[in-house]
Amino acid sequence: MKKLSFISLAVVLTLSMALVGCGENGVVLEYDLTIASTDGGSVFPAAGTHTYQQGQTVNVKATPASEFYEFVNWTGADAGELADANAAETSITMNGDYSITANFQALPWDEQITLTLHPTISQFASICGEVIFPWVDEVNALEGPDGGTFNVELVTPGDSPYDAASSLSAITLGTTDIGMLSPETFHLGGAGYLPFAFDSIEQSAYVMYNLFTEDNGKWDAEGQLDGVKILITMPLWGSQLWTTAAGGEVDEASDLQGLKIRTDAQYVESATYAALGAVPTFLGVADLAGSLESGVIDGCFFTYSGIGGAADLGPVTAHTTELNLIYRPYSLAMNVDAYEALPADAKAALDSVSGADASVSWATAHIAAEEGDRDDTIDGPCAYSGPPFPCNDRNTEYGRPITVPDLSSFIAATANVATDWAAYLEDPEEGPLMDGTGILARIEALKAAYGG
Repeated sequence: MKKLSFISLAVVLTLSMALVGCGENGVVLEYDLTIASTDGGSVFPAAGTHTYQQGQTVNVKATPASEFYEFVNWTGADAGELADANAAETSITMNGDYSITANFQALPWDEQITLTLHPTISQFASICGEVIFPWVDEVNALEGPDGGTFNVELVTPGDSPYDAASSLSAITLGTTDIGMLSPETFHLGGAGYLPFAFDSIEQSAYVMYNLFTEDNGKWDAEGQLDGVKILITMPLWGSQLWTTAAGGEVDEASDLQGLKIRTDAQYVESATYAALGAVPTFLGVADLAGSLESGVIDGCFFTYSGIGGAADLGPVTAHTTELNLIYRPYSLAMNVDAYEALPADAKAALDSVSGADASVSWATAHIAAEEGDRDDTIDGPCAYSGPPFPCNDRNTEYGRPITVPDLSSFIAATANVATDWAAYLEDPEEGPLMDGTGILARIEALKAAYGG
């Protein structure tokens, strides 16, 4: 009895194959379905080419990206093969190679769109006061032709669950609409730590924005930025060396030999300190003040405004060496799906205050604001007499002596850091297998393109 059932089943399967998808001599015929969509929505099966057996009925579906778009119809050379070319959900029976496209249209932007933005840095930092906060004001002042507006809600760092390490994931997953990227949290960001790589903060903004975004992530071989859209890149003033002891001048690279210098574990940053002869010591910002005072570390690299506003460092440090070592390029980035879901006019409005040119403009404004911090630091001896630090005995005793050294010995000592980093990216055993050599060449090309 079981044998009879088996033979009957085999006969049924043979007859089925003869009726669906079989040609002469029982050969299964297959055809390609190429499916695509315009902006404003997605399709199922996913956009691309899929192979099916002859006679197979394939269900297709078009889904608008958000309430700001609507499905129009299916078009293409073979739209007539669809059961209903005007239905978002329909089907097509595969009796040949077919190509179809789902069409969407934007609806008027006539309402307010609320977006959340989570910075990951102190609200007292210059990058917040001089870039992020005014950029938010600029976005909230935008208005679409049909009256639409933005409402970007800032969640201050004290209320934010995202630190530098988790912010990229939070943006990618869409748990925040807009967030702040720290360059050490993705491999391509390491380019922002290459020592003495840029001539100015503006050049750094231009180069790094393009490096992060051009050609749909060409240089981001790991796809770490696939889930985000970079809006603006926000470099800091070049990092200066701050030491704790009076008479702590650093006039040439050899003066750093054996000094314990704080790093936050970024590959290029720690490699740079080691190349200068220093001992990279991994510490978070919260531990800096106590570590400097107790001698756990001898110094750290920080910006002028940062040293006064972060972790009570102003009264602790005593000497500054103006090296402009790196222009650490933070970025504001948006969840890419949230961006694509915006009305067309809203995307255009947001694009108008984003991009390479906007990044350069904000860098210019940022550096102009920090000139005052630099001047106060140099003028001393009580550079940080206002909030958050009153002038105290330590400030008065040590002042803020500053060294502006000849950079040649520092540049020479770190000359191999960039090529070592490129080799690490390309290392088949340890690296992320990125085109490090190509990235370095592209940086130089972008620097030349910027001029400035």
